[in-house]
Parts: sequence; C-alpha cells; structure tokens
Amino acid sequence: MLKIKKLDLMLIKGFIPPFVLSFLMALFVLVMQVFWLYIDDILGKGAGILVILEFLFYLSFSLTPMALPIGVLLAGVFLFGNLGEQYELSSMKSAGISLFRIMRPLILMSFFVALFSWICSDYIIPRTNLKYLSRLHDLKRQKPTIGLDEAIFNEDFYGYTIRIGNKSSNGKENKNILIIEHR
Repeated sequence: MLKIKKLDLMLIKGFIPPFVLSFLMALFVLVMQVFWLYIDDILGKGAGILVILEFLFYLSFSLTPMALPIGVLLAGVFLFGNLGEQYELSSMKSAGISLFRIMRPLILMSFFVALFSWICSDYIIPRTNLKYLSRLHDLKRQKPTIGLDEAIFNEDFYGYTIRIGNKSSNGKENKNILIIEHR
C-alpha cells in the first residue's frame, strides 16, 4: 500500500491551484491569438454563438499541449517562490531533506502532465483538428461575398480571383466586377 507523506501532499496541494490557473490563462492567450487571425472570416457571416463556441472548443484542444508546459513552469515558479518567501524551503533544507526529494512529487506531477499531453497529441488532437478546420472552412464559406472588398483581389473561391470595383452602400449591388479563371 502506497502511503503519501504529508510533505508530498502539501507540495501537490500547493502545485495544483497555480497549475490550473496558469494553464487556463496560457490556453486563453493562445486561443485568442489564433482566434484573432480568423476573426474576419468568422464574425459578420451570420454564424451563431454556438458554432463559434464549438470552433473555440476544438481550437482549445489543439492548443492544449502548448499551454501545459507553460502551466507547469509557472506553477513551479509560484510554488517554490512561495516556499522560499515563507522560509519553508530553508526549513526543509535545514531538516536534511535534499532538493531532489523536495521536488520529487512535482517531477511526478510533471511526468503525468507530459503523459497526458502525449495522449492528447496522439489521439485527441488529430480528431479535434479535423473538426476545427472543417468548422473554420464552413465559417469561411458561409457568406463569401461579405469578404469581398473594393479594389482588392480576393482568392477565396477555388480556381477564381475576384475583384470588385465599387460596392453600393446597401450591400446589394456591385459594379466593375473582374473575375479571373485560373484554368
């Protein structure tokens, strides 16, 4: 029977909250970074909030392996900074506990996080990337004329390049349209 020592339990309890918080913050930053790339393709095309949330859900799974190491790093820095600030780390060292022994439960936690990241990368991410990219493709193709701007060549249509000379203010009429076929 495996018995967890109080020191290990204290370190794990001190590691998990900052890990979850820093992981969620890193994931939010990464998701928003990618979301801003596609904001023009998503918004304004009549997509519902549930479709956009589904897109962000699949996107967050594909970015999870990048956010996990950031979470582990920040949680470790926060934990050992807090232990050093309250002189608990010095107390453990003066009690004869080696630094490796102090870090052992966190190394095990990091190993399990790495194992989860590997499982995500091998099994979950390929499926979510397919759904994320197909959802992005659906969102881009939903109302393609909204993405057409005046005097700009647009290559959103397969095999064609379209340039609109003038758009009317009501959005229903376009003039001086140039269509180039690439066959």
